[in-house]
Amino acid sequence: MTVNDLEAAAASTVDEAVLACDLLDELMMGGMAACFSRVEPRRQARKYVTGLISNLPRKNCWALAKQAGDSTPDKMQRLLERAAWDAAAAMAAVSEFAFAHLGDRADAVLVIDESGQGKTGEHTAGVKRQYLGCAGRVANGINVVYASYAAPAGHAVIAARLYMPKEGR
Repeated sequence: MTVNDLEAAAASTVDEAVLACDLLDELMMGGMAACFSRVEPRRQARKYVTGLISNLPRKNCWALAKQAGDSTPDKMQRLLERAAWDAAAAMAAVSEFAFAHLGDRADAVLVIDESGQGKTGEHTAGVKRQYLGCAGRVANGINVVYASYAAPAGHAVIAARLYMPKEGR
């Protein structure tokens, strides 16, 4: 891959993020509305997603809260830890949204990929000593399997599942 290829890929990603921001209200306040039991978590989820697709260098609850205008990360943490919402319905809504906005399924493909993340602790769900592709070896961490819808007009992650090692189930 050349520098020009990497620059083109980065520019494409930025363009897709801008488009995603433009369509975020339609997705969060329309298609995903029924996934949340109350309007407050839905509004906080919109702030959370806005932060995730931003150019923030760190995307932890403190940084996301600060960008969202929250004085503490409490609302972001509450969204992730205790808010009532239907994750399966949210993934289904994102899938339908992607299908509607990215074009005909005849010209698209489903891309399955895993992504590992090293962890130093042992309290994260699914964390175990396991092979992590990002490290190229067995290390302490988690693996997530992603499904992405890729069409000529763009791509979107439409599903994700945490891989749970046998001894962690």
